[in-house]
Parts: sequence; structure tokens; C-alpha cells
Amino acid sequence: MKYIQKNGCPYEYTRWCTEVAGTSKEDFNEIPSREKQILLDALIAEQGSICGYTMKRIDTDTAHIEHIKPQSLCRRERLGSDLNYGNLIACYPRVGMNARYRYGAQKKDDWWENGGKMFISPLNSGCESRFRFDSKGIITALNVAGANTINVLALDHESLTEDRKSVIEEFIYGSDLSKAEAARAISNICEQNGEGQYYVFCIAIRDALKQYLSFLENIRSKRLAPRRS
Repeated sequence: MKYIQKNGCPYEYTRWCTEVAGTSKEDFNEIPSREKQILLDALIAEQGSICGYTMKRIDTDTAHIEHIKPQSLCRRERLGSDLNYGNLIACYPRVGMNARYRYGAQKKDDWWENGGKMFISPLNSGCESRFRFDSKGIITALNVAGANTINVLALDHESLTEDRKSVIEEFIYGSDLSKAEAARAISNICEQNGEGQYYVFCIAIRDALKQYLSFLENIRSKRLAPRRS
């Protein structure tokens, strides 16, 4: 999971929310198509074009606006709270896509227990340190909340794991990275490129790179070790 830092609500969406405050239109389902598109575009840009839960590549044709705390629960608690920008992220897949994806936002659906205390949100600045990935794309939780989050989002789903594995193998072994190249990649793989995009599955690649670098260093140490006569 990649940490998402909020950059600020788009002006057009803020203006609309202000205009409908206190009326029957103060409802996420009432957002006009133009303002909703602007909102989705802003969320995708804020996230560097990767899904908030899975780190898959997303764009306006493959993503939808996700409420971390479910929209239905927000509505029951307070009118208009489902419009809170701080509770919104962009996730794969697009609403209405024919295929069902048994992980991420579709798997989570309306789940919310104990006030979300056992759920790791991508808006949590420490979220990246709650999980580890290996070179095969397998995700491991480092605490109980992380384990629960993996279960809620099915981040260990076979097809999602295979997608991570394929990207990791192509990145590391497709060009047979040297030790220096691997070290540089660890430093910049989670940075946005010139187009503002993050590398797909960047956190998983970074963890795999660290393992790969350790592997190369172990080989070097064995070669340099003095031989016993």
C-alpha cells in the first residue's frame, strides 16, 4: 500500500458542496457529472495514477471514487458527511465494469468494523511500514491491523499477487540490475515521474529490490571470503 498525501480539494467540487450545503442535494449521489469527473481526475492525480488500495495503474476509464469509511454509514451518521474529501480516494475498477474483481474496493464493499481501528488506510502516513512484499509478490502483514486489512481487501488474492510478481520480475530481472542500479532504484522507485505518475506496485518493487540487493551483497561477501587451506 502506498501512502497518499492529500493535496487539497478541487475548487469546483468545494464550490458545489458549499452551494448545496443544508439542502436535499447535499448528497454524494447528487454530484453533477462535471464536478464528479473533476473530483475523480483530482484524486487520480493526487495518487500518481495508482489505485489507493492495490497500487494497480488507474485512469478515468478504469477507476471509481471510493469512500474509505462507507458512504452508506457516513449518510446515516450525518447529512453531507459522504462528501468529505478527506474520506475519498480513487480505486480500481471503474463502476459498471463487467468483470468482478475479488480484491480491493469491490471486496471491501461496505465493510466497516470498530470504527475502522483495525483497517490500515492509504491515508495513514505509516501505512507503508505495516506490510512487506517478497520477490514473488507475496504480501505479509507486520501487525494485526495489517493482517485484517489484507483480509478485508484480499490483497493476497492469487491474481493480484501474480500481477505484482510479473512486474517485479520484469523490473529486476528483465534488465538484470547491477548492485549499483538496484541501490539507485530503491531510492527513487517510489517517486513520481515527470508525468506525476507512480510506478505500478512501487512499494512491492522497493521491498523486492531490497531483497535482491541483499542477495547480491551476500554473493559478493562469499566471493571475497578467504578460503580455508
